[in-house]
Amino acid sequence: MLLWQELAYFNPEVKLAQARVGVIGLGLMGGGMARTLQRKGYDLTVFDASPAAAERLVRLGAKAAGSPRELAQKVDFVFTVLPDGPQVEEVILGPDGVLAGAHPGTFVADSSTIDPAVSEQVRRSVCGAGYRMIDCSLNRSPKEAEEGTLIFMVGASPEDFAVVHPLLQAMGTDIFHCGGPGAGITMKVINNILTQSLLAADCEALVLGAKAGLDVDLMLKVLTSTNADNGPLHNAVPNQVVAGNYAPGFKAVHALKDMGLAHTLAARLGVPLFTLGPIRQLLSAALGRGKGELTSAVIATVLEELAGVSLVRKKTR
Repeated sequence: MLLWQELAYFNPEVKLAQARVGVIGLGLMGGGMARTLQRKGYDLTVFDASPAAAERLVRLGAKAAGSPRELAQKVDFVFTVLPDGPQVEEVILGPDGVLAGAHPGTFVADSSTIDPAVSEQVRRSVCGAGYRMIDCSLNRSPKEAEEGTLIFMVGASPEDFAVVHPLLQAMGTDIFHCGGPGAGITMKVINNILTQSLLAADCEALVLGAKAGLDVDLMLKVLTSTNADNGPLHNAVPNQVVAGNYAPGFKAVHALKDMGLAHTLAARLGVPLFTLGPIRQLLSAALGRGKGELTSAVIATVLEELAGVSLVRKKTR
């Protein structure tokens, strides 16, 4: 056990000032996490398939690695923030991956949203080689990734959670230890099912109300004052749907992938999910219209098109 690990094990609140940290995957969320770590003074090394994404961090003082293998050779902690399971497998287990460059004390923390079964397979390979790995799925927006106010849902042994907790606190304000390995990523899938279900229901209700002649702002005031109130009515609906602004955040293509993960998990466990099918169809329709790279709230435009109404607030002079 290295010195920083010993300190963290005996005092989970210690700042791991001596730990070298790497981030692989510098998109909207991973890039924000990396910039937060950089701002807070951590010895940071980064890698992304796009050299330009890494270069933005280098200009702020981070070091760039030429591959996941090279990054792992230079750091103690490796955070991965990747689109899906195949990328996680390649980056961690591939011939030029993290495991190929790991050294005694290497600790892998995967923040990607992937099939929990795939996560477990990767973890077994990492731990079987003598290293440590947890899943620490994240939530909230790119803005909050930049600000260091993310939520982390962690699946780890108590010992591993104690080690990584101070680093997660550097990037987030709400850290939930959901259980053993795989529990964090499973919690993220459950969270995303409910979030997308609420968003779809909100958009359907508002489209129906608009078709019936109700004012959108009036509907929002009423709905947020009753038992119908929910998170998307305060965030995605006013800031994206009503504003007509679907600039990339949590992309529709990623939401569709996550609904597929929920379907796979439910099938594996024999649990029916009656609302999941229509949500997947709405997201598929958005992708079919070329809107997959926009935020998942863009499903509202599919419903608006079918009903012949608009929820976008009319601008006043």
